[in-house]
Amino acid sequence: MWRPTLLAFALAAAACGGSGGGKGAPTTPGAIDPFSAVFRAVEQWRQGWEVRSMDALAPLYRHDDHTVVVYQGQAHVGWPQAETYLRSVVDGAREVHLTVSDGQVAALGDSGATYAARLTREISDGAVTVSDTGYLTLTFARSGTAWEIVAEHYSYRAGP
Repeated sequence: MWRPTLLAFALAAAACGGSGGGKGAPTTPGAIDPFSAVFRAVEQWRQGWEVRSMDALAPLYRHDDHTVVVYQGQAHVGWPQAETYLRSVVDGAREVHLTVSDGQVAALGDSGATYAARLTREISDGAVTVSDTGYLTLTFARSGTAWEIVAEHYSYRAGP
C-alpha cells in the first residue's frame, strides 16, 4: 500500500521541479512543500469531521463564491451553500468515523494541488449508522502559507 503513495509523491515532486538534491524538500528559502502541507490539511479535515466541528472544518475551506462541495452528484456552489450543506451533516451526526487510504497528491504548480483517496465513512445520528466507501477528491489552493480547500468531491456506489 505504501508503494503507490511513495510513487505518487516522487512523481509529483518531480513535476514540481522539487529535486532539492534528492531531499524532496522545497528548493528555495521559504518555499512551501505542497505534499506535506496537503497531507497535513487532509488530516485536519479528517479530524474536524470526526469531532463534528464546523469550527475546525470551516477554516480549511476557501470562503468565496467559487468554492464547491459535491456529494453524490449534488453540487453546493459558493461558500454559503457549501457551509450550509457541511453544517447540516455535521449538526445531524452524533458520531463520524473516517478512514482515508491510498491518498495521493498531485501538485498543480506552486499554488495548487489535488488530493485523491479512497474514503470509508461511518456516520451515525445516534439511532442509525450509515456506512459507505467511495472516492474523495480535494482540490487545494495556496493562500499565503495555508492550503485551502476550493473543491471537494465525494461519491460512492449506492445500493447492494
